[in-house]
Amino acid sequence: MNIALMVVTGFYGGVFLVAGVGQVVGRGLPGTPAAACGFSPAACRAIGVLELLGGTGLLLAHVATEAAVTAALGLFLLTVAAFVYHNWYQDRGLRLWAPAVTAASMLVIAAGFPLSSVG
Repeated sequence: MNIALMVVTGFYGGVFLVAGVGQVVGRGLPGTPAAACGFSPAACRAIGVLELLGGTGLLLAHVATEAAVTAALGLFLLTVAAFVYHNWYQDRGLRLWAPAVTAASMLVIAAGFPLSSVG
């Protein structure tokens, strides 16, 4: 297995796991990123749960490649939505390019893991 791919997958898995815990435990406090964008506490928790699931799936890449690919594709959709949101509200800088880079990285991760052949 490609070492660089595993390092990137582990890095993003850890980042999303920590971010998800922060969103879920923070319960919409102004310090969480989603709350700072104006999302309700319920929406912040939902985003956090998606981040937790995605981060866990990425961290399981060496055991279950299907889980990693599914997690990467789910996080791709989440980060594309974040990009669209920030672009809509004309945010620039880190708030705009971070989701774009992360979305591209999720596609690279999803394409990098060969799925087992069916049949």
